[in-house]
Amino acid sequence: MKFCTKCGKEVIEEAQFCTNCGNNLREESTAKPKIDPPVDLDATNPSLDYDINSVTSESKSNENVSGHLKLSKKNKIVMAAFAVLIILLITTVKVGNSLSDPGKLVTRFQQDIKTNNTSDLENILCSNDTRLNVDSKSISPLLSYFKSKPTYLTQVMQDLNADVMSPKDISSLTAKSDHTLTLARVGKSFFIFPKYKINIKPSFIDIKTTVKDVSFSINKTVMGKSDADNSTKEFGPYMPGTYSILANYKNKYITLSKPYLVDLIATNGVANISVFDDMTYLNITSDKPDADIFVNGKNVNVKVKNASHFGPIDSSSKIYATCKVDGKTLTSDEYLATTDDKDAYLSFEGASNTINDIHAQLDNLLYYYASNIAQAVNNGTPSYIDAYVAYGSSLYNTQHSYISKTYDSGIRENYIDSKIINYNINDDNKSGTITSSESYTIFHTNGSETPSTSSYIYGFKYDASIGYQLTSISKAK
Repeated sequence: MKFCTKCGKEVIEEAQFCTNCGNNLREESTAKPKIDPPVDLDATNPSLDYDINSVTSESKSNENVSGHLKLSKKNKIVMAAFAVLIILLITTVKVGNSLSDPGKLVTRFQQDIKTNNTSDLENILCSNDTRLNVDSKSISPLLSYFKSKPTYLTQVMQDLNADVMSPKDISSLTAKSDHTLTLARVGKSFFIFPKYKINIKPSFIDIKTTVKDVSFSINKTVMGKSDADNSTKEFGPYMPGTYSILANYKNKYITLSKPYLVDLIATNGVANISVFDDMTYLNITSDKPDADIFVNGKNVNVKVKNASHFGPIDSSSKIYATCKVDGKTLTSDEYLATTDDKDAYLSFEGASNTINDIHAQLDNLLYYYASNIAQAVNNGTPSYIDAYVAYGSSLYNTQHSYISKTYDSGIRENYIDSKIINYNINDDNKSGTITSSESYTIFHTNGSETPSTSSYIYGFKYDASIGYQLTSISKAK
């Protein structure tokens, strides 16, 4: 049934105009219907069959349908948001489970070692000792150790895989833990899932020294120095691995430098080394208390009489003393220090015996020379002194001329005595000078006698085939 929207009169379905009011029904069919409030044009008009209640009921029905449509859209939004939340929750659970899988962490660690991925190792390694710096640079000693000892890496992987079944809590690990690397729980991810890392047990070095002020460096980085004699000092913590410890010590007697190789993994985290344990103090004495002490060929400007607490020195030190005797430098027997010795005696007996022997030879040389020159003058035979004077030397030429001229002049000599009043022997023991005192009686041609005592300075040298001979002469002042 169709009604005119203008007057409300019933029209046939095919009508294009209202037969009552002439309203163009074609325009109304293309436009959104607009229902005006019903107009009572003819209340008595029985042909006006317009049901207000039916229109109101239809309108309310349309409103209810629209309301139901709006509620459906809200439900769709809520349902979509809920679906997204579920997806996010499922994704978070999967990611969380993946990140908290200790087995994957161990596999990741093994791959990082193989590829030398230090930046990723920095993320999965840690230490419960906050003093130990764990970064891509500091872990290099550990990586080097793995590469040099692949069997040790195999053992580490076995231990970590065993830890996967029952990871330790990081707070329970101490320096006394069995393993250098341990899979440990370090907290939670997303406040729910357990978080794991591989904990590194820190390593320490205990260095014992016998003397104070020994300085140490590790892989060319300064560590510190000893604080007292006969003390032990701890250094660390360090990343596990192999290190070179260089110990240095210097005093006015010696300069020492010695490397020590330390394996901080084989020692299970605490390495004990003893440095310069052969160093000691000595009480030095000698038969020449005023002698000067030398250590390793260097004069340390300490006399024997002042060396009651000498040192410290080590067992590689060679100690001797020197002193001047008759212008010659005498050297004591050499002493090699040992750890157990507390006393050192520097003997000059050998040197004294040598110098005494030289003295005896020079004493004999002067005696035979002085007595034979008198005979040479008295006989006019210069060859009497040839065994005692170096051939071709200035003394040889001078005395040969003197002997001949004196003999020809008629003067004769009688040897009375000669002695050496001063020695000056060079350190080579093969040359030097002696100062003599010689006494003669001079017989003149007129028959008179004159006693004569003179002092001369003779030069001498050593000839291996002959012995000591005189080389020069000058009048002593």
